Amino acid sequence: MANTFKVYRAALGASASVVYTVPASTTAIVLMAQAANVDTVTAPVTSTWNDGTNDTHLVKDLDIPAKAAVNLLSGKLVLEAGDTLSANSDASNKVELTVSVLEIT
Repeated sequence: MANTFKVYRAALGASASVVYTVPASTTAIVLMAQAANVDTVTAPVTSTWNDGTNDTHLVKDLDIPAKAAVNLLSGKLVLEAGDTLSANSDASNKVELTVSVLEIT
């Protein structure tokens, strides 16, 4: 088994977009998912995990204070092949998401 650490980044828009998809034949452990508000006003963030069938909210309309960062997970999240993480913010391009992942193949 190979272990690979990876980092994914996205500027969030008003529509939910997939930030990370677990590759085939891979298990992923999300170590951190941090949303940073780079604007001068509060911005809401919604993030979901999809297992191929169901959406599960990690946070919904979580207000990120101006010029602040918030970790969206209080622990680690284990994902299986094909699972996705999506996120959006009502304030387009004002919130940046960083996701740190350990991929196990």
